[in-house]
Amino acid sequence: MSRASAEAVLVAFARTPGDVAAARRVARQFADLDEGERSALLWSEDPGARLVAVVLLVQAMRARADPELTDEYLSAARAERIDRAELVDIAAEELVGTPMLGGSTGPLFALAKSDVPWVRRIAVVATLAFVKQGDAEVPLAVIGRLVREKGDVVQSALGWVLREVGKRASEPALVAFLEQQGRFLTPAALATATEHLPAAERDRILTSAR
Repeated sequence: MSRASAEAVLVAFARTPGDVAAARRVARQFADLDEGERSALLWSEDPGARLVAVVLLVQAMRARADPELTDEYLSAARAERIDRAELVDIAAEELVGTPMLGGSTGPLFALAKSDVPWVRRIAVVATLAFVKQGDAEVPLAVIGRLVREKGDVVQSALGWVLREVGKRASEPALVAFLEQQGRFLTPAALATATEHLPAAERDRILTSAR
């Protein structure tokens, strides 16, 4: 018998401010929640339930790497249960990107072709795992396939991950990418992507992209 229930998680979360930090506190409290109850949270209509479920998935992956956790997350994403930025941004790197390090990146590019915008955002954010290994090639290849997309779901992630490419992997690779494709980014995404570049370089790229 489960030592805790999805309903108990919801009751606990309802007493909090409802943000990511609160979800992490509740997830630690219910670390022994069984898979069935976690799944009930993930597929719930309640946004708070899904937030705690995603944190629980990340928590479980940190405890023991398991491809089934990735599959569970992506199944929910393809069914559009992962439908807010925080549900992607706190989880995609660890649940999707990190397991691909040292292996095939084909599944990452398949995600970038998804019909679901939030799955495409997952593809972008997952590449942070590569960025943190000093790899600019994989992130820029994924972003290159999505850079012409106009929706903010993907564009806001592009700007953020591009900025991290410049900071953590290769500033020259970022600059070269932006020189070629920066004009396709939204103004907000381009501003984010360039915010850590030297002022003269940043101004040159912003001007050329207009």
